[in-house]
Amino acid sequence: MPDQVAERADRVIERIRATHGNVLAFSSAHILRVLAARWLGFEPAAGRYFLLGTSSLSILGYEHNNRAEPVIRLWNEPHQPE
Repeated sequence: MPDQVAERADRVIERIRATHGNVLAFSSAHILRVLAARWLGFEPAAGRYFLLGTSSLSILGYEHNNRAEPVIRLWNEPHQPE
């Protein structure tokens, strides 16, 4: 099962990286944690280190807009209702 989750995350990342511009994604915390780990090039199990709260905002991106340097720009920012 973890391998299937990692494969799904890798497919999402492939689609995101093929897109020019920003991408907005919504999902459960479990897959998003694996997605963040895979974004950074870590093994899927490293997702356990990325805590995510309900309705939080996270942003993945690149250092210096260089696709060879993936980073986490924002992680687990709580939702602030207006």
